Amino acid sequence: MLPLGFLAVAALAFALAALTLPWIAGELSGHYYHPRILALTHALTLGWITVTILGASYQLIPIVLERPVWSERLGRWELAAVTVGMLGVVGHMAIASWPGLVWSAGLVAIGVFAHVTNTALTLRGLERWSFTAGMLAMGFTGLVLTTLFGAALGIDHVRAFLPGDFYARLHAHVHLALLGWVLPVVLGVSSHVYPMFLLTPHPSRRVVAVQTTGLALGVPAVVIGLLVAPPLAAAGSLAIAAAVGAHVGWVVAVVRSSRRPAFDWALRFLVAGTAYLVAATAVGVALAFGVVSGPRWALGYGVLVLGGWASLTIVGMMLKIVPFLVWYRVYSPLAGRAPVPGLADLRWAGTEAVAFVALTAGVGTLAIAVGMADTTAIRAAAALVLVGALAFAATLVTTLHHLLPCPLRAAVRPS
Repeated sequence: MLPLGFLAVAALAFALAALTLPWIAGELSGHYYHPRILALTHALTLGWITVTILGASYQLIPIVLERPVWSERLGRWELAAVTVGMLGVVGHMAIASWPGLVWSAGLVAIGVFAHVTNTALTLRGLERWSFTAGMLAMGFTGLVLTTLFGAALGIDHVRAFLPGDFYARLHAHVHLALLGWVLPVVLGVSSHVYPMFLLTPHPSRRVVAVQTTGLALGVPAVVIGLLVAPPLAAAGSLAIAAAVGAHVGWVVAVVRSSRRPAFDWALRFLVAGTAYLVAATAVGVALAFGVVSGPRWALGYGVLVLGGWASLTIVGMMLKIVPFLVWYRVYSPLAGRAPVPGLADLRWAGTEAVAFVALTAGVGTLAIAVGMADTTAIRAAAALVLVGALAFAATLVTTLHHLLPCPLRAAVRPS
């Protein structure tokens, strides 16, 4: 139940973020540094993306690395701290209350360090470090640094102490989170679970080497370059693009060679997320080299990264993971004792289709609309994204309702 608790909180954060989109269309047509846009961004990066990864790791680490979680009790305390802290961060950002933001960020930091401690104790003594394990270690290191950086930015609002340009620090913080935390975890996890989903081989050593080297060189170069030396950031963006290119090329190859007879909606979400990753990387490199610039391009870039690549990938993962977790908890003890549904029976294909069409089309339209600074178009695209988010939420509710008590299951369940 621990992973499901995290995933439920994350899905709720995603739905609430989508609900706010149509109401802040005016703010999205202006500059990206606005309290409500900052609140929306952290609802997605912290409440949706980070909480999802934290929860999924409690399910994937025992399966992928064959190591039992060191302490589920610590995980439950972690969930409480991160949830309350996330609500505080988002709420205080929305009203620009910086002292409240600081203590909220402190709660998030407590939860993050609890998770990193739990993971480190889980992985201690691991004899063979696979690509997935290495990417998780890199990602959790990035998460700690992102948390510390974010806390410092919050404190600086109360009592200024950080040197350098404010926007340079802001951009470095954002890219440390995206490139140093989210990207390594997604690349590492996908290298293991995509072959399971698609019935294809794992990435080759060459692909793994390009991804590892690209991230190891690119992430520090981009972050440091944004802070003090823009040419270094441009060079780092090429290293990141090489890592992304290796990943995308591998995904294309496994999709083409897949032995699965038909793609379900979850797999389509994963492919769409990869397509958005290509678009986001292209815009990111263009921004790094100064080919394009300004708040309009920056906002469009953020939509492509957070709404396109990260969100669509996570939705696809959730549509695979949540039915398995529910089935394993509810029906696996009954297998062989009573008729039980299959994994596909726990999902609602109709709402998955609506979610796919609305989210993939809505995010692309929203990226274009914010680039044009057209409030009406932004509001229409945001409404489409909202439809997709609600359809995704309905799909999860359809699956999670199987956790409710059932007299028949209780009568058959072995003691």
